[in-house]
Amino acid sequence: MTDRQNKKWQIRSEDVTRQHAGAENRRRRSTPRPHRREDPGIVVSRDPRDDERAADASYHTSNSHPTQIKQGVQPTAPSTVSRAWKRIRQAFAHAVQVMREHVSRRAMLIGVGIIVLLCAVGVLVPRACSRSEEQVPADAANGIERPETDQAFKLYGEGRTTATGDGRVTFCAVGDNLINDNLLALADAWGGTEGDGVYDFAPLYSNIVPTIASYDLSFVNQETTMGGTETFDYMGYPSYNTPDSLAQTLVDVGFKVVATNSNHTYDTWVPSIEHQQELFANYPDLVTIGSYASEEDRATPRVVECNNIRIAFLSYSYGQNGYELSDLPNDYYAVPYSDEALAADVARAREVSDFVVVYLHMGDEYVHEPTDEQRRIAHYAADLGVGMMIGSHVHVIQPLEWIERSEGTPLSGEDGPNGGRMLVAYGLGDFVSGYENNPKTILSGLLSCTFVRGDGGASDISVEDVVWHPLIEHREGNEDTVMLVSNYTPELANQNELLAGLGDPYTWIVTTTNEVIGPDFSIEM
Repeated sequence: MTDRQNKKWQIRSEDVTRQHAGAENRRRRSTPRPHRREDPGIVVSRDPRDDERAADASYHTSNSHPTQIKQGVQPTAPSTVSRAWKRIRQAFAHAVQVMREHVSRRAMLIGVGIIVLLCAVGVLVPRACSRSEEQVPADAANGIERPETDQAFKLYGEGRTTATGDGRVTFCAVGDNLINDNLLALADAWGGTEGDGVYDFAPLYSNIVPTIASYDLSFVNQETTMGGTETFDYMGYPSYNTPDSLAQTLVDVGFKVVATNSNHTYDTWVPSIEHQQELFANYPDLVTIGSYASEEDRATPRVVECNNIRIAFLSYSYGQNGYELSDLPNDYYAVPYSDEALAADVARAREVSDFVVVYLHMGDEYVHEPTDEQRRIAHYAADLGVGMMIGSHVHVIQPLEWIERSEGTPLSGEDGPNGGRMLVAYGLGDFVSGYENNPKTILSGLLSCTFVRGDGGASDISVEDVVWHPLIEHREGNEDTVMLVSNYTPELANQNELLAGLGDPYTWIVTTTNEVIGPDFSIEM
């Protein structure tokens, strides 16, 4: 940690503390907290800051957020190998101690020799240190020819089968899970007595759970960090810190892959990032991408196997609010985007998987049209052999597009999957956010498709059955929940407090969705 970094972090910490203190005082003077009711509902409190934000076009812009930080020495996470050898040493010492207490000196020497021999041949070495049978099963076992590689990777769901059938995986993705002040207040009230530290987020997603659960594989971007309360209280805008209980809720909803890399990852600095990593470690079947414990961990592709298809997931963010890369302790707590990083990561991922999905956190906020940089990266990713790119960050929906791969690049040509094309969803919108006075932010989408293996080998995976399912966040009195527009009605739209001010909110939902997504893709409404 440099003196420059220390000084910058101290200034920002003090600035953010003052801002949050002022915001809290204003909220307490002007906004009642929701109270507990006998029924599952609550009284919703409005945040007076939302009026200011609606009038300010720069609200929530990429570089406008002050950032909370904590001064301190950055710990170095142990590598997989070092952890493995630590466990070996511990086992060795324990065995020796037992022998000292219970056997003769000659027997102890023989036993020590056996332990050393076992360590030498790798019996006690954890599987994570080497290419194991779990990581790379024999081709004969699955009938798929995959190239031999010694590349280390983390494999989730090995051998998992579903009713979808061999060589087919149904997939869905939603955008930013953004826990603002309003949603914190709701979850606090839903969880029990106000201020008791119990937050229940389940009602936010209750209407979408059956849909998410119906897919073999599902993705969400967790925009805000679950950083614990050791350094900062739970809070929303401008710097977010989200309760730990949300992690369990994401699992209960049915998500299998969670991106934890956004422009808000460093909002409450390094201790919060490390806290979240420890939190997600309690869910070994949940795949998290974009924030890693070490450089070695970052270089280890996350691969999910389902119905004999292996899918790798990568994640990148355009940056961190107000920070230059040189201000940050490393490039793995929140992976920044670069062409070089994408090329290297995709190459590693393609060695150990059949299909690569890239999540990109980038774009101009509140703008439906992708930037030139988003489009450039999409074309670049297509030429690298990426199977699908999905994105969010801008708080509104953006188009879908088929990208034709350049001639001579991986998977290109008419004989390649999808005729040599890659699917990109530039912006999935805010899955939940609770923004008031900005209707565009509560209209999002669930992208669904099926990954289908062809007869051209392991990497011959096409994307079929592509459907855009519009989502709407509905708030009415004591309710706040995300819903499929296909289950929505004009009557509900008229009652949605988050759509107040629109003359015909349901028509606006339909028109906006059709205009942004366009006629080339199926829309279910």
